[in-house]
Amino acid sequence: MTPEPPAISVVIPVHNGERYLAECIQSVLDQNHAALELLVIDNGSTDGTGDVARAFPSVRYFHLAEKGLSKALNHGVEQCRGAFLAFLDADDLWVPNRLAVQLEAFARSPSVELVFGHVEQFISPELEESAKAKLSIRDQRLPGRHRGTMLIRKESFWRVGPFEPSMDFAEFLDWYMRAAERNIREVMLPDVVTLRRIHGANLGYTERNKRVEYARVLKRGLDRRRRLSEE
Repeated sequence: MTPEPPAISVVIPVHNGERYLAECIQSVLDQNHAALELLVIDNGSTDGTGDVARAFPSVRYFHLAEKGLSKALNHGVEQCRGAFLAFLDADDLWVPNRLAVQLEAFARSPSVELVFGHVEQFISPELEESAKAKLSIRDQRLPGRHRGTMLIRKESFWRVGPFEPSMDFAEFLDWYMRAAERNIREVMLPDVVTLRRIHGANLGYTERNKRVEYARVLKRGLDRRRRLSEE
């Protein structure tokens, strides 16, 4: 008898993301993975985000008062029932074979806890030419050590701990530094697994003032190392 595929939980955090959410959700459902659950965590949206999410019967939809990205992510993970966790921003997409290639990597190396892949960036095609002209992509394809390409065993995620609630910009860098400190075993695949949409309203464009969080992340990491060295 063929064993059942591992259960995978996918968390999509969203705030006023009705424009691209349906396409995002569909890219996950198109994986055709039998044991997959998809959670949309609505972080205080005031547009039609909820209507879009509820139009997909298989989606588990949660509406929260606006608490910030990290708290929304943590709430989603707490609801997950799968043995594996994955994440996707509401304006990005998965390639059709994403789960297949990442699960194959786990099957090849059972000791691996986390599998990354490459990300391919694209300018959203519906934008007017004047808007496209203001956007640029320096590197179209990149190794993606970030939340949107990650597939991780849930027990390994919790071994590192939740995303830092006080951060909404550099939350994954903070988490990843803690994962490295705990020697989480990872693999980077050469395959593109996630398509990152550039549309001018991306967090990196609209919240540049929050880049100060990177300095906080580095300080937190140095403080942890200092405490360990003193023990």
